[in-house]
Amino acid sequence: MIFGKLRRKKPKAPSLGRSDFLRLKPVRNPMVEWKRDEEGKVRITIPLKKPSSQDEGRRPRRGGFFSRFFPEPKERRIQLDEIGSDVWELCDGERTVKDIVDHLCEKYKLLPREVEVPLNSYLNSLVKRGLIGFILPKDLEERLKKMESGG
Repeated sequence: MIFGKLRRKKPKAPSLGRSDFLRLKPVRNPMVEWKRDEEGKVRITIPLKKPSSQDEGRRPRRGGFFSRFFPEPKERRIQLDEIGSDVWELCDGERTVKDIVDHLCEKYKLLPREVEVPLNSYLNSLVKRGLIGFILPKDLEERLKKMESGG
């Protein structure tokens, strides 16, 4: 169908192999505040965007009916479980994913494969939420740039 050809496809990010993934260094977003509670679990506080000056005269759409009666929240909070809290603290930009895997294997008496797959999913979900990013090793960064440019 002709409409299918008109639709632009979102470019896919190059996929990383296992060894490359283990070399990445996760780093927390500095705009996100966090602290450990009395139980030792991490509570993340994410400031929400304030409406721009263009939007001041309009009511926010996402709130719907209840936004007339309840104020818009200024922040969003996320409570992590014990393992998520450990991983969050280890995402300091110094440790690699491999270091985090080794720490979790030792602490929870698991095999590396039992940790790597769920850790990969968890870190990717944190990336999608904008809570962490990855520091790439120089050689991997150059290789990815070549792949993106088609070289």
